[in-house]
Amino acid sequence: MKLCFDATRFGAGLEGAIDIAAQKGIPCVEYSFEPFPAGGKTGRDLKTKERKYLESVAALSKEKGVEIACLNLLYSHSPGDKNSKKKFLGMMEKLSKVAAVLKCKFVSFYLEPGADEGWKSAFEEDFAELLPIMQELEVVPLLKLSTPSTTRRLSLKKWRAMEPQDWRDLLSGCSGLSLSFSPADCVWLGIDYLQILSGFNSAIEHVEANDVEINRQMLKDSGMFGPLWWRYRIPGKGVVDWSQLIELLKLYEYKGTFSIQLDDEFVAGDMTSLEGALDDGVKKLAPLFRG
Repeated sequence: MKLCFDATRFGAGLEGAIDIAAQKGIPCVEYSFEPFPAGGKTGRDLKTKERKYLESVAALSKEKGVEIACLNLLYSHSPGDKNSKKKFLGMMEKLSKVAAVLKCKFVSFYLEPGADEGWKSAFEEDFAELLPIMQELEVVPLLKLSTPSTTRRLSLKKWRAMEPQDWRDLLSGCSGLSLSFSPADCVWLGIDYLQILSGFNSAIEHVEANDVEINRQMLKDSGMFGPLWWRYRIPGKGVVDWSQLIELLKLYEYKGTFSIQLDDEFVAGDMTSLEGALDDGVKKLAPLFRG
């Protein structure tokens, strides 16, 4: 198990992310990308200038001893929607080529569940087109089980989260797919994140270490479909039992990354606040990795 953090909020780019990780003694980083144009064959390829830049970042990564563990595509694909499929496949192919140059093993993405079960079979068809490309580049696709930023502030009346049976169906129908696991999202969805690990530990390659705070009074007053009653916090500021989770992952001989997330709305966007939050996360989690 390797400690990691999402460096996106620092706004320093990939090179800056590597420098921060090296300064903090954190062995891995992940980085997120907003949706970008990737239409047509040329839009999916790396330009010479892009490749040279990425090669320089890869060299810096090797020099500093910091692994770029995962690249995240912050786009929620809607299986069955032709326009969404075109965008999704194009961006995933381009980002996989970026990952290959950076020696990054994983590229993650979000899915938007449909109103009926047909969305799963539609995604299986999309995945069948994507997987050979990623396998050729030696990059592994990860399905993110956290909540996209676009829906975090919305009532459940306006969107639907995936449930464990969805995860099982997708893993069964999409050989080669792995998971980016989020214990915080299990908490607010009422899923026992410790109990469920036994059925999914072999598919989990990345853990997103967001904590979660539940406003019980709001939940009791308005119910699950009422105003937003949960929010992400940095590890240690919410209700996730990190000690039990990490001990259980050790028991299952988990070898993947364990990534501190900085999606806490109480953490300001300046460098001092972000570094302080990251330091707090490391202080909370790093001692639990020992042994």
